[in-house]
Amino acid sequence: MSSAKYPMLSSSVPIYNYLIDELEAYCDNHNSSKEIVSAVKAGIDKLERYYEKTDDTTMYTVATGKLILKLCLFFFKSTII
Repeated sequence: MSSAKYPMLSSSVPIYNYLIDELEAYCDNHNSSKEIVSAVKAGIDKLERYYEKTDDTTMYTVATGKLILKLCLFFFKSTII
């Protein structure tokens, strides 16, 4: 996360993945009422709809590409010095 008030675009997909994984694990591992599980599954569905929207934009590709470039440059500089 950046020091900004909102998360950076490049971190949005990992956040979606984490939230979806945690909610799916909750449904699988807890003996909650059917209502709670239903609400959690509705949350998963909503997250997955927003997750799919990352495929519709080039901005995510640009943001992650810039992040990957920064990581490559960091690795390159750290191995030379």
